[in-house]
Amino acid sequence: METKAIVVSLDGDYAVVETDRKSACDGCHQQADGRGCAMCALMGDKAKLQSRARNPLGAKPGDTVLLETPSARVLGYGALVFLAPLGLGLLGYLLGGLLPFGAAGQAAGALCGFAVAFAFLWFYSRRVIARRCDVTIIAILPHDEERNTPRVS
Repeated sequence: METKAIVVSLDGDYAVVETDRKSACDGCHQQADGRGCAMCALMGDKAKLQSRARNPLGAKPGDTVLLETPSARVLGYGALVFLAPLGLGLLGYLLGGLLPFGAAGQAAGALCGFAVAFAFLWFYSRRVIARRCDVTIIAILPHDEERNTPRVS
């Protein structure tokens, strides 16, 4: 996956880059009224995202750059986020069926499975993903006057 970003600052061999957040509502039928949809309300209205990127090309603050993230890594994160709660919820449901409480035990088991999955994802994102840098600057783009790309001093 590739996207454009602006280098905000440098951090050793890394650069802090800022990208425009692509909204889940791009093209949404509710976009015309300026409010967006319920999904955008849940995600917040933050229009810019900052992240660290490897800087092998020596980009400087204010440069517009092209970032690359391995597609397999992004798809893996997506699968983990969607499949872990589903799988552990199902496992909890099945294990809850072994309890003598019937449907209430199955529901409680499923909820416990979901809770365990989200606790795991929170821990994994804090301990593993936060320390990993999956983004690399692959090109420094010329300054785009028409886009009004701001230069950071």
